[in-house]
Amino acid sequence: MPTVMPVSELQRNFKKVVDECERSSDPIYLTRNGSASLVVMDAAAFDREMAIHERVRDREIRVQKSIERGYEDYLAGRYLPLDQALDEADKARDL
Repeated sequence: MPTVMPVSELQRNFKKVVDECERSSDPIYLTRNGSASLVVMDAAAFDREMAIHERVRDREIRVQKSIERGYEDYLAGRYLPLDQALDEADKARDL
């Protein structure tokens, strides 16, 4: 369950909020007038989250480029019917 507290708590007791971020490594949601306003979290935890997002983004870019190359090959007629591709793969395995 995420920690939620009013932004006024950050104003009154900054050290407590910082200590909680460092202790839990979870984000703290700060509210203003009962609605979410800000999210604060430990810098190391934030860096870990961003590294994960960057790896996912990089993988998605590689997949997209592979799909584009495959589509370009298809449009250029550089493909084999499935039966022929399977036969060639079987032959290559037997070598």
